Amino acid sequence: MDNHKKKRKRRKQEGIGGNGAIFALCGVLAGLLSMVKRIPLTNIIGDNGNAYFSMAFDTYTFFFLFCGYAAPAVAAKMTSARCVKGQFRNTRRVWNASIGLTLGSGLLCTLLMLFLSDFLAGSLYGEPLSAIAMKLLSVNLLLASVLGMYRGFFQGMGTMVPTSLSRFLEEVLCLAVMLLAAGSMGDYGGKVGALLQNSNYEQAFGAAGGILGLVAGSAVPLLFLLVVFAMFQSSFRKKERKDMGKGTESYRRIVRILMLSTLPVILIALVTQGSVIVDQIMFLKLSPSGRDTIVQWGVYSGKYRILANMPAVVVTAVCASLVPAISVSNASMNIGRLKEKSQMLIRLSVLLALPAAVFFTVMADTLIPALFKVGEMDLAAKLLRIGSITIVLQALSMALSGVLQGLERERNVLINSAVSFFVHVIAVYVLIGQLKMDITGVLIAVIILYALLFVLNLVSIQRRLSLRIDWGRMIGIPVIASGVAGVVIFLINRLLAEKLASSAMAWICFLAGTLIYVILILALHGISERELKEIPGGEIVIVLGRALRLM
Repeated sequence: MDNHKKKRKRRKQEGIGGNGAIFALCGVLAGLLSMVKRIPLTNIIGDNGNAYFSMAFDTYTFFFLFCGYAAPAVAAKMTSARCVKGQFRNTRRVWNASIGLTLGSGLLCTLLMLFLSDFLAGSLYGEPLSAIAMKLLSVNLLLASVLGMYRGFFQGMGTMVPTSLSRFLEEVLCLAVMLLAAGSMGDYGGKVGALLQNSNYEQAFGAAGGILGLVAGSAVPLLFLLVVFAMFQSSFRKKERKDMGKGTESYRRIVRILMLSTLPVILIALVTQGSVIVDQIMFLKLSPSGRDTIVQWGVYSGKYRILANMPAVVVTAVCASLVPAISVSNASMNIGRLKEKSQMLIRLSVLLALPAAVFFTVMADTLIPALFKVGEMDLAAKLLRIGSITIVLQALSMALSGVLQGLERERNVLINSAVSFFVHVIAVYVLIGQLKMDITGVLIAVIILYALLFVLNLVSIQRRLSLRIDWGRMIGIPVIASGVAGVVIFLINRLLAEKLASSAMAWICFLAGTLIYVILILALHGISERELKEIPGGEIVIVLGRALRLM
């Protein structure tokens, strides 16, 4: 009984188990919905509109890193640490300091993006019409930053209910408003374009309509959390009055901790996520004149990146539940369990990413027309086939970065990311500026980025842990299973391609490929029942394996 309680306590500390599975599933669904909604939006605004949308959104992401990206998670940890000790007056001070910094930085970034929109759109991107969506989205910097801080506060207080409800509300509202506004504003833009004899106004205003969905998706959940926060105040004030702690932290100390804790996260994000903006600027500036670069970038950002990033969302959400386990093992100096969890995190990323890469490679020509109804299809399918390897490399790089963060080696992550980013920029310059390649050159440079980041992260981990990796089980079994599944869906696609619609074919091949892959992984002992119990959603696979008598 005592051992059972200890195991339950350890699993709770590591963030694994029932609640972890639920939150991971919510994260997967919310993340997938946030990208899936771009598919119907693309069918409304087209490839040009996608390019305008991406220019605005990528610029927004850059500014958001400084005002709302890292602070909520840091504030949540600081809040949780003080609540556990019963220091509710200090908890109030953490909230006051964090929300004050967020309001100040959010307002500053909003004003900067608003006033710089015309310059960024015209001089930097060379597409002045993207400023319409950019200006509208600048408002969301303040809204999203404050929204994230409220979510961080409730998480720090030990409840995920407000965060889960607000996230669900955000995605549903965003999707509804996005699709309605994109169509209506696109029609208005078409009329403006007819008067000005510029057809691109329709796509530009359509992209602005899609942006309006993002703003509504932040504003309404923020109002919801404001009401919940106000209701929570009476009970929290009672806890403050009962706080008998003698030490009261100064605001200067709290602000210092907040800034020092968020700075490494922001720097890493700038290096890893900043590559998208650099790619966009370099591609638009270095491409030969006369080439339809805006359409190519719209296909790359609005079709290829949407699909290629979906497996990354799943891998991130599932693997994120194992990072706390690595942190706990590292803090307790349990080297055996530390190596076990690190190896499991790496293997899990391969198990999830490799079949997705094979599926996209085989089904690219069927999947693109099944999802998208307008714009360039052949180029999108070509990018998906070539870029499928990026899915595996990105998943491995993210998993290894998670291991390094669990080992408190953020400095290694930053250095490795910076080196990879520098090489990536050189590759983009050579491929686009010197060799005059099309958007495929950007994709090849991205492959180089993640391949180098994977190697550097692996070397950093081996210096710390000296992992003995079973390459046969980690790579060999997933390759065999995904290869067999890929052959099967290829044959199904060839035999039924002329008899079924592309959407029906995509679903049949996806379900058949997934079932075959899971069965082969279980039959070849690619993952054990004990390991499945440690990951979110593993119980479902266990039930399937037992039903088929594979475990």
